[in-house]
Amino acid sequence: MRLLVVDDSPEIVEILSSVMEIIGHEVTKAYDGTEAVKQLLNNRYDIVITDAKMPIMDGIELCKFIKSQFPDIYIIGISGYLDALKEFKEAGADICLSKPFTFEEIEEAVKLRFNTSPTAFGSIALQIIV
Repeated sequence: MRLLVVDDSPEIVEILSSVMEIIGHEVTKAYDGTEAVKQLLNNRYDIVITDAKMPIMDGIELCKFIKSQFPDIYIIGISGYLDALKEFKEAGADICLSKPFTFEEIEEAVKLRFNTSPTAFGSIALQIIV
């Protein structure tokens, strides 16, 4: 699968990208929402993993843009803030993970891409969102 990983923390982008590449995915990196939009307009992705809090264009705005322009792209929203996870859900994210999460949780969220409908929140959508 082709993934776009978006976070303003270079360390998180590198770690997530490395993990996704190790399990066999092709990964592109972006460090804010506007950079992600440029990638989305020029490439095709199956999944976008995005942080909520970023400068210039945050992950919530990015999620809304993706769902309006590329509704088939599966979005995994990540954040350490409960309010941001709720905002991701309202913006149309398919899965939300609370930071810190395990590599197993992010891998399972990626696997759910083909095991659920695009708008379903799987069990990984974590009980904190209810």
